[in-house]
Amino acid sequence: MKIKISLLLLLIPVIASMASAKEITINDAVGLARAHSYKLKASRAQAQAYQQNLKAAVSERMPTLSLDALASYKNEVAQLEIAIPGVYTLTRDFGFKETYLTDLRLTMPLFTGGKISGGIGLAQATRDYYEALSRASEDELILAARIEYLTLYRGDLLVDAAEARLKRAKVIRDDTQSLYDAGAADSVNILDASLALANAGLQLKQAQTYRRQSELRLLVLLGLEPTEHLDLIDVLSDPPESTQGFSGVSTEKPELLAASSSVEMSSSLYSLNRADYFPTLSAFAGYSWGKPNLDYFHDEFNDYFIVGARLNWSFNLGGKSQRKVSMSRHQLEAARNQYEQTREQLDQQARLVLENLKLALEE
Repeated sequence: MKIKISLLLLLIPVIASMASAKEITINDAVGLARAHSYKLKASRAQAQAYQQNLKAAVSERMPTLSLDALASYKNEVAQLEIAIPGVYTLTRDFGFKETYLTDLRLTMPLFTGGKISGGIGLAQATRDYYEALSRASEDELILAARIEYLTLYRGDLLVDAAEARLKRAKVIRDDTQSLYDAGAADSVNILDASLALANAGLQLKQAQTYRRQSELRLLVLLGLEPTEHLDLIDVLSDPPESTQGFSGVSTEKPELLAASSSVEMSSSLYSLNRADYFPTLSAFAGYSWGKPNLDYFHDEFNDYFIVGARLNWSFNLGGKSQRKVSMSRHQLEAARNQYEQTREQLDQQARLVLENLKLALEE
């Protein structure tokens, strides 16, 4: 009776953990990992930030409205004195103590030599680059979630196999004990059977430890409490027998898109540096109102309108623009070579994985 009560007390925690185990599919695991990953959230926020940066770059094509207002008071201004000896002295302030001035100006870029279009291209390539990194982070997270799920699935199979070996070892030990009692076995047989039973028990403990370690890694990845227990309910299907039809890595792969965006970024920087060779032309229209303003001889409010164009063209006599263009040209060439290297490496890795899959299927 005492033995039964002790066994019941030992089984209560196990039964309770099984009853409270959380059922989860592989798709559930991927969804929870996405919702919990701070790295994925950070990469998405980074991509959204550069999306706004692209909109800011496009806004450079729009006119710019500026307002400048000034109000000031001087306690003393210069005076002009004209004295006629013996008659009178004429004194007049040269300037005004109070000044109120408001300038409103609208400026529209007409020609920048490619500075605006180059900035837009750079912003767009940067946005695409970080979007590709975000997709790569998501793919990496999905792969990690699937691997940990399958590792835990493997842990369940190992536990089941270890339990079956333990049951078999117990049967063999009991049979050997019966033979020993009947005189058909000796103490060496009993020792071998007991040793096999002990090894089976040790293997079961190792399998349970391996399974719990896998479960803890998956729980951390999913953002669940380490005290929880998972019950995998997906039944995995057999892998496909055919592995033919591979024609190279897709151009939509995030790592390849990021390398392509790096090429576009370098190309945009080349355009921006080359734009230093050209002048910038802008048109403007303005309105000014204040006191004194147009009329500097009367202390009264007046206003005026102005329309015009501004041309700006500057050169560095040390060849700064030429060297920046040469630098960006070499950077563009390096980015193109990096793209080809990334494409080649991804293609090689995909083919190696395919060969490993073929070998695994042949076994």
